Amino acid sequence: MTVNHKLVYELLEETVGPDHISDDPAVLEAYSRTGWVLGRKLKKRPGFVVLPGSLDDVQAIVRTANKYSVPFIPVGSFLHWSCQASYPETIILDFKRMNKILKMDEKNMYAVIEPFVTYSQLQAEAMKKKLWLPVPSSGGNTSVLANHLFCGSHFAMHRIPYYARAVLGVEWVLPTGELLRLGSAGYGDGDNYFWGEGPGPDLRGLMRGYGGVLGGLGVVTKIAVRLYPWTGPEIFPCRGVYPEKIFDFPQDLAKLYLGLFPTTEDAVNAVYEICKAEIGMSLHLVSTAMAMAPMSKSREEFMNLCQAFKNVKEFLLFMSFKTSPRVIDYEKKALQKIAEENKGMLLPDEMVSQLREGIPETIRSSVSMRILNPTGGYDVFRSWAESLDKLLDQLKEAKNFLQEKYGDLIYFYYMIPLELGHFGHVELSILYDPVTQLEEAYECQSIGLKQDAEQKMYVTGSAGVAHDILGPSYGNYQLLLRKIKKSIDPNNVSNPPYPIDGEK
Repeated sequence: MTVNHKLVYELLEETVGPDHISDDPAVLEAYSRTGWVLGRKLKKRPGFVVLPGSLDDVQAIVRTANKYSVPFIPVGSFLHWSCQASYPETIILDFKRMNKILKMDEKNMYAVIEPFVTYSQLQAEAMKKKLWLPVPSSGGNTSVLANHLFCGSHFAMHRIPYYARAVLGVEWVLPTGELLRLGSAGYGDGDNYFWGEGPGPDLRGLMRGYGGVLGGLGVVTKIAVRLYPWTGPEIFPCRGVYPEKIFDFPQDLAKLYLGLFPTTEDAVNAVYEICKAEIGMSLHLVSTAMAMAPMSKSREEFMNLCQAFKNVKEFLLFMSFKTSPRVIDYEKKALQKIAEENKGMLLPDEMVSQLREGIPETIRSSVSMRILNPTGGYDVFRSWAESLDKLLDQLKEAKNFLQEKYGDLIYFYYMIPLELGHFGHVELSILYDPVTQLEEAYECQSIGLKQDAEQKMYVTGSAGVAHDILGPSYGNYQLLLRKIKKSIDPNNVSNPPYPIDGEK
């Protein structure tokens, strides 16, 4: 069906007003790509950029899209390639106007927010009430709602749940424009968002699963998220501008440890024991390059640091938070004992003190661009959720493959135990020069997806065509996913082809 651009524009303009819609080529170009490999390869301009200001606006836009068979994409932080248009005349819903914290419940420790509320914004208000929530590595400028619906990883997953498990009440506009409220928001006047389950079957898994449906099943316009106790200052103590930002952070609030182990197996064994002991707030096993990236203020400094630590395979990063006067002392003794029993050592305090900037950065991350772009290009090669032992085996195999076939691509990885080691998460990423190595990076990523299918690994970031590649290795789940897409989005207008191509 050919889209009548002028007619659709007029209808959208009538909905949001002339100041909140654009089809200016310069504006559309700004919404045409992201920095990922696929984002650079699949660059395409949308047809309209619309800024809704309310639930009514969103429903009207979605109904217009259905009536005239125009695809629409709800975007939060516009970080993932699925935010880019796959079809001409696509409507981009940018939620910059819907940026309010609607409710902060101190007693029950949750907040109700609109789509464009950022982690820094919510965290700043929560800390005034002795509450907080961890920030993902994508940065404090990331949309809280979008991150809870798409990825959900953060620095404290060792202790605090992966955000897929932390979604409470939800206001959800289905791809047809109908309104659905989940959890306690579905009762009474629809203003109580403290609980996520029911009424009836819990549909949160359908709404997002582990990795998210990427705007392919409608638009979430309101969400309640959990908050957690905060024992630090009410105002986050920082001054200056990156890369020269200074943190006046309380010395006794948190303590950072770096551990070294002779083998990755020894380090993973130590991780298991730390989880059993139930100590610490943040725990990562990170490669040297991953550890050096946030410390570097330039590409040259990053390369020099990697060279200086080339004989170190990885670091175990452990962070302790003071929740009572004796906690930090106890956790230090327990950590030292576990390191010694697993052939490892903790670096002396005087060496780690130089990295104290990493503590506030973990709490309110702003280093994502230094992590992701020390060479100008970044993408995830392999990403899994599995037991730590299984992750270790696959990580070793994938690292060997990269070293043998793509030795000129820098790679780094991290492993995080989730929820005290009940399972874990690994991301193995590649760094490349987007001018000279884009095709090589694209080929590398494509091979990684096929390897995941062959090895039957639980992939955390699959989307679109990836489901058809992986599905036969996982009981043909892609057939069920396609039925869900067709049932909920009968006109195939909600960000096709995500979460899967409904037309195939």
